[in-house]
Amino acid sequence: MSATEHGHDPAVPSPLDGYVLEPHERPEDWGWHQEFKVVPRVLGWLAVISLLLMLIGNHTGRVENLWVIGTVAVIVAILIRDQIRRRNAWRN
Repeated sequence: MSATEHGHDPAVPSPLDGYVLEPHERPEDWGWHQEFKVVPRVLGWLAVISLLLMLIGNHTGRVENLWVIGTVAVIVAILIRDQIRRRNAWRN
């Protein structure tokens, strides 16, 4: 069995020729590993306000209103739960 049967031609250089494994670096040394603190909460409350503004309109049915109010209730519950969890969280 020759080398070309396995798909490797010795005349063509491999992309791994001369590859050197880099030493291990901790991700904290080169990356940003924190969380956004204020932005998601502000965007959540802006979403609640914009959804409540959708109740004002020229639609005649009530099903749309129920869906909007239900969505607002879910988002508000998530935001309040997040606020309570942050208040009672363990501190470093």
